[in-house]
Amino acid sequence: MAFIIGIDGCKSGWFSVWENQSGNVESSIFKNLNELKNFFTHKNHLIIGIDMPVVLSDIIPRQADQLARKLLSKKASSVFTAPTPEMLEQPNYEKASLVSKKLFGKSMSLQSWYLFPKIKDVQTIMHHENMNIYEIHPELSFRAMNNEKVILESKKTYEGFSIRNSLLAIHFKHFNFEEIRKQYAKKDVMDNDILDALAVLWSAKRIQSNKASFLPQAPEKPNMQIVY
Repeated sequence: MAFIIGIDGCKSGWFSVWENQSGNVESSIFKNLNELKNFFTHKNHLIIGIDMPVVLSDIIPRQADQLARKLLSKKASSVFTAPTPEMLEQPNYEKASLVSKKLFGKSMSLQSWYLFPKIKDVQTIMHHENMNIYEIHPELSFRAMNNEKVILESKKTYEGFSIRNSLLAIHFKHFNFEEIRKQYAKKDVMDNDILDALAVLWSAKRIQSNKASFLPQAPEKPNMQIVY
């Protein structure tokens, strides 16, 4: 059986969570995804869920992004537009934005540019033979946990945090937010990174149990989907 990992980007790299044989949640920060791959080299096969674009399209926006925004309705802004491979190759924001203007008639956001290093990092492991890597959006995961209802409250508010933390506690019997929180400085891992990584893990587990949903069902490129 494959070993399942949930990953969310954080200030110090990648915050990663998984369950051990006892069902307890374990976690670690990896500077890059090859470091993670080497850490789990003893595992025969990995299923990795990650909150980051995995397979990029030559057009913008991808169908996956459009469908995710539709499902998240008032939280649609949490889905950023994934760049094209050509945009990803550019050496600076100005040139990447020029490509965006040339191809699609508008500039790309600075938020997208700041994610380029992490998107590039994903590309370094996505074809590794002993792993399958899936793009997962945490807010879609929380929506699925919440009886298909979007959680409108921001996870940075007390109410939004509490709703999401309570949902995770239902699905991970041995999850204790405070136990994980005290292991890391907030300059390295924020509260929402912990919540999001667990939400990604939840959806990654649904892939193995054949319960996951895929946006879209039939993508133009293999695995160019958002899973929840």
